[in-house]
Amino acid sequence: MMHEERRILVIDDEAFVRDLLYDFFTKLKFDVVLAPDGNSGIAAFKESRFSLILVDLKMPGKSGIDVLRELRQENADTPVIIMTGYPTVDSSIEALRLGAFDYIIKPFKLQELREVADRAIKEQELHQEIDTLRGRIVNIERELRAYRASAAEKGEPVIGDS
Repeated sequence: MMHEERRILVIDDEAFVRDLLYDFFTKLKFDVVLAPDGNSGIAAFKESRFSLILVDLKMPGKSGIDVLRELRQENADTPVIIMTGYPTVDSSIEALRLGAFDYIIKPFKLQELREVADRAIKEQELHQEIDTLRGRIVNIERELRAYRASAAEKGEPVIGDS
């Protein structure tokens, strides 16, 4: 189920990684936006909607954790996958505590990254669908209360009242 264009934001200071991920996800029919550092990644995020964000943990300037923290202040919904060649227990705990969808260790297999990305996007789509359905339920309940109030004022029987 694809609600809107599938877009991925890749934030990584290594050109090789950016190019590799661009080629890989473009072949999978994603629109891929690249950012060489945290500040440009955050700017790209503010300009457009993304299905997924892949961010390197260690970058000059803003770290992946700094980027994740700032992204969460902007929009808590977009799934973020942290990528790192320097895994530590502390950084993985911090990333997950801040709401990263996953934490993947470089070098990774592209198929493994694809599976994690697909899971993240599918989970996000399900959350959006649940939010939509909750909104519909609230509207139906509101309409039902208004109908019952109107019928009661007119002295009409209401189906479901006992």
